Amino acid sequence: MTPDERVEAVAKFGFSTRQARFLVTVMRHSGVCLPRQYAAFSGITYGQKTRAFFGKLVARRFASTCRCLHNRAVVYHVQHRALYRAIDDPHSRLRRPVSAASVVPRLMLLDVVVASPETMWLVGEEEKVANLAEVAPAPVERLSDPAADTGPVGVIRRFQDHLPIGIEPAGRAVFVYPMTSSSVTQFRSFLRRHAPLFGSLPAWTLRVVCSADSEHLLPSCRAAVRTQFDSLGTPFGATLADGSGRLEIQVLTHTYRHLIPLVAGPSDLLPGAEEGEQVGERPSARPRPPWATSSIESVDTLSP
Repeated sequence: MTPDERVEAVAKFGFSTRQARFLVTVMRHSGVCLPRQYAAFSGITYGQKTRAFFGKLVARRFASTCRCLHNRAVVYHVQHRALYRAIDDPHSRLRRPVSAASVVPRLMLLDVVVASPETMWLVGEEEKVANLAEVAPAPVERLSDPAADTGPVGVIRRFQDHLPIGIEPAGRAVFVYPMTSSSVTQFRSFLRRHAPLFGSLPAWTLRVVCSADSEHLLPSCRAAVRTQFDSLGTPFGATLADGSGRLEIQVLTHTYRHLIPLVAGPSDLLPGAEEGEQVGERPSARPRPPWATSSIESVDTLSP
């Protein structure tokens, strides 16, 4: 399906085009969302329209709510099978029950996607392989390392991280990794698996994102990148030297710890409980441009 076809299919459930676009974005990238993310996506002030939209999602059982560590914070999980079927993804893993550990990384990813509407974000193996092959024609076996995630006999699964890959208007590929306390070790494996792909692309960016309260993880992140780059050598190292490879450290202005769910399943909170999000979670009176949602430190090259 094309992006417009997905939006049209979701809009038939009684949503406006703007609401449908947001829901499609959530169902393709995170499965979970916050009202402030809808306000940022739509460029509107957090208010009655946002509350009415999320109240409708819960009332019609398109989404469920879950209590979080902060006693008034709520995370919404879009899990209605008919909505996922409408975008031709009825078996999406994102509609399954969400573990507490995966909620924060998913919300971080959605913040990144919402802040970069000009980027074409790819999800799913077929979509990634097809589009990356156009950017950098290469044998499919170089597009990812399938060794650690094999399916049934004769079936190879690629891109096991299930993280979106972006293609910027100029053709640069963007690889996003949400860094949390529990994902530092997995980050090294992520770098190893993607090394062949980095070496095949003419221009790429590795964007590591962390929350405002997790900046202490950045030294470990830089150390992991340097160690992995040193072990790869050329031609991977050459892409860094000529500037085609880029490392970005993106610190999101939002905090997420208070959004960790208290329970694994949905709660019985009433629509409108999202009003109690922690101070700082709501957008300002004027919509904030994408560049105001985070600070980015770019390192174009890394010395061996």
